[in-house]
Amino acid sequence: MLSLASNPYRWLPEGLYEQLVNAPHAAPVACGSGNSCITVATVEGYVSIQDSKLDGPQRQARTQVYTADELQAFVQDAKAGRYDHLF
Repeated sequence: MLSLASNPYRWLPEGLYEQLVNAPHAAPVACGSGNSCITVATVEGYVSIQDSKLDGPQRQARTQVYTADELQAFVQDAKAGRYDHLF
């Protein structure tokens, strides 16, 4: 288990952050056998997102954590086209 220097999410308990960073992350089916995917894991209502193309320590150090509600709001906004202007 990777021991991180600090938890960047001050509102998230240290032990839970460690669990999220080290949890097995699932890749989308569309990723196939490639190693360039965004992967996700969930622990206790939080979602951890990692970039599979990074090596282990770098991938874990760059983990992003969101509540399920935050991620759901983002997905709904994306589906509604609120970010289309970015592409």
